[in-house]
Amino acid sequence: MNKEFDELEEYDEFDDFEDWEGDYLLFQEENWPELLKLRKARALNASSDLHAQEAYAIALNLNKMYEDTIDFLRPLYLENHDFKFGVGEIIEALYALGKTEDDFDWIEKPKLLKLGQDTLDFCRDYLKNKRKPVGIPDMHTGMLLNFDYVVFEVSDLEEFLSEHNDTFETSVNSKYSYDKVVKLKRLKKQ
Repeated sequence: MNKEFDELEEYDEFDDFEDWEGDYLLFQEENWPELLKLRKARALNASSDLHAQEAYAIALNLNKMYEDTIDFLRPLYLENHDFKFGVGEIIEALYALGKTEDDFDWIEKPKLLKLGQDTLDFCRDYLKNKRKPVGIPDMHTGMLLNFDYVVFEVSDLEEFLSEHNDTFETSVNSKYSYDKVVKLKRLKKQ
């Protein structure tokens, strides 16, 4: 551990409001083993804090400890399934193990969105009453709000929509060149 982190760890112990700083530094360094230690300590010190438990599960996944993630989250999920606690981390661990979402005993099977017809339908519905193009990251956020887990990233969605250029028109946002926008193609009147 470096000196900078030692100082943050000491600071971290006494000021919960600023406890993100230790995480931030470890993420910047991609120091997953130390992040795991830090988050495990927090999870043990705050066993009723679901945020701390979820953060520990994320660190387990970052350290490729997928079975441990599932074993750790199973009882927490069972106790807090009504608001889908831990669903994303469990699914990520299952996928990393070469399994599917069907390999976990869900109380209520999560609503997943994968690239395919359901995504096309969602995008059409999302865009059908929009006059102006919509940022693809904004549409992805809409998906995150409507599904328990979205299996793909924004970049995958951009590529997927570009492949369906018969229905969607994608372009670079004139304001932010890194942000692609999309709109439904209008049928031309003949």
